[in-house]
Order: sequence, then C-alpha cells, then structure tokens
Amino acid sequence: MQLTPGANAPLPTAEISVSVKTGKAADVSAFRLYAGGKTKKDSDFVFYGQKINDDSTVKLVSQGLDTVFNVDLVRMKNDVQRLAFSATVDTGTISNLGTVSISVAQGVNILVQAEVPMAGRTESALILGELYRRNNEWKFRFVSQGFNGGLAPLAEHFGVDIASDNSHSTPSPSSSSAKSISLSKITLTKSNPTISLEKRDSSYGMMKVNLNWNQKSTGGGLFSFFKSNAIDLDLGAFVKLKNGNKHVIQALGEGFGSYTYEPFVELQGDDRTGAVSDGEWLHINGSKWAEIDEVLIFTFIYEGVPNWAETDGVVTLHMPNQPPVETKLTEGNNQGMCAIARLVNVSGVLKVERINQYFKGHSCMDEAFGWGFRWVRGSK
Repeated sequence: MQLTPGANAPLPTAEISVSVKTGKAADVSAFRLYAGGKTKKDSDFVFYGQKINDDSTVKLVSQGLDTVFNVDLVRMKNDVQRLAFSATVDTGTISNLGTVSISVAQGVNILVQAEVPMAGRTESALILGELYRRNNEWKFRFVSQGFNGGLAPLAEHFGVDIASDNSHSTPSPSSSSAKSISLSKITLTKSNPTISLEKRDSSYGMMKVNLNWNQKSTGGGLFSFFKSNAIDLDLGAFVKLKNGNKHVIQALGEGFGSYTYEPFVELQGDDRTGAVSDGEWLHINGSKWAEIDEVLIFTFIYEGVPNWAETDGVVTLHMPNQPPVETKLTEGNNQGMCAIARLVNVSGVLKVERINQYFKGHSCMDEAFGWGFRWVRGSK
C-alpha cells in the first residue's frame, strides 16, 4: 500500500521491520513515546550510539542508505503510545539527500510504503512516520514533517536529555553527564582519515568491530534480507603482536582466533547468508593492547560478483566510554577484497586509520602492506 503524507494504514500486532532508504547518508533514529508524546528514559531513544532499547522491542539492525529497525509490537509495553522514526543530516538540508522513503514489512511482505516529497525542503530533520495505537490496534501514519534543527534538537523535542557537547568529529565522552545521552560519533573520511583514542582507566576494554551491510540481489553475484544470488561478505583481520608473531583472523580456514589468548582478537562466527541482522563482529581484547602492535581490518566477498556499491557497507568500532568510530565502503570497484582500516599501537595510544583500498585477493593485499604471509587456496 502506497501512502501520501498524513495517510495511515492498519498493521498486524506482530514482529515487523521499518526501513528508511535515503539517496545519501543520513542518521535515522527511533523514539518510543508515551502519553504526551515524550520519552521517559534514555533507552526509549534508538540510534547509531544506542542500537537496542531496554527490552529489545526496538533494534537498529542495519545502517547506511537503507536503515532497518526490527520492532516487536507483540511485546511492546501497554503504556507505549507511539514509535516515531526520523532522519537527520549533520550539515546542509534534507533536500541534499535526493530521495527519502519509509516502508513497513512483515517478513518479506511489504505492508506499507511512502515516498517523502523533497521539493523545497529547507529543514535538517524529518519526522518520517510513526507506529501508533488506536483502539488496542496498531497503525502506521506517514507524517513527512520537517523539523528545524538537527538530531539533538529533535531528540530534545521528544524529551531525550542530550549531553551539551555532541560534536560528530571528536570524542567527548567525559563531557556527558551520567543522565545524558551523547550523540558524538566519529566518521573517518578521505579528508579526516585518522583518529587517536586515549586509554581510560588504563585499558581500552573490549573493542568491538562491526561489519554491517545490506545484502541485495546482485544478479548472480558492509553491513538483512532474503535474496537469491546474494553475496557472502566476510570480516577478517591481520594481527601483529609486539613479540613479532602474526596471525590471520577469518572464517576461511576456521581461523577465528581467541579473545583471551594470543592473538587477543576473535571473530564472532560467520554469517553465510546475511540472516544475522546486525552483521559480523570482531572482538579485540583492549586489556592486552600493550601486547598488540597492529590490527588490519578487512572484508572480502567470498561468493558472488564483486559489487561494493550494492553492499552499502559500514564498519564501526565500538569501545567503552568512547563515541563510535565508523568508516563507510563508498568507493568500491570490481575487486573482491577491501582493506578497511588499521588499528595501530603508537606508544600505547590507539590510532585508527581509514584505508578503504581494494584488491583482487589476500595475497595482493598482503603484498601491498608487507605482512609476509604464505597463501594457499582455501574454502569454508
């Protein structure tokens, strides 16, 4: 069902997904609202810095040009009146996105969809649509309402307590009060390719690297859909320790590594089909950072035709008490492998460097960065 602004449609009380597609990168968020149209607590706000709420009824499972939330209406608490979905941009106006659409699906069946009219948009935020209760049943309303101000003013409009310093370019976790949400994030780009992160409490803690892709049909074919001919995208790492030992962490050859023991880097399983909604994860033991010299993060297309433009990939580094650090696979070509980023130990300080270089395979990438591994053909 195609909706126009202001129109609504009934929804089943079920597990559904809400997808927001944009022509260019935007921050898409969800707000769980109660009587008066306000949030009650921090966990009512689901966004790039907090991807799941307190009872797992709203989950941000995919980011990029196609952002997806999983919503469990069956378990939604009775006092929840609405769930609002928004899109915001850091700079410029919403019109710069080119296109914006929102849809609601149950499994593979699209229930409703709507295209946002973009002509004349001067705002930097949009309230796209909302799920709401009416007579104990759920409905979706296509709102398409502009909002002056970015994500912080919009979140405050819905009752979220936002920390005063929310720069999107530098970390500022110490500036956030215990009861405020920080919107800080770091996006590594060609013009801003590196960031150095200081230790806190003498350790970096558990560092989690996430590869998230939208798996699309490639006609034969970083960071969940049921599609035929879909690619198998894998996350991996080269690890060099201070003692000179080197390791390859990847599902190929079942080299999953270890978090507790050398090399202190572990791949959390292998998603062969894209059915794991939050992508693939690599955990790095930050308490052992003094023993690690470098970690080269990479991804490769194990099966399918290389078409990076279709993967809409995002790699994000999550660390305790630090803003998320993300880099997007935006260049792409017909090479099957991408060196994404390096984590380098510089006198104990963690330096994150965006690379985004593409290669034919492991040996070509190895040669380019001088790791010196010996390669043989493998399979999963």
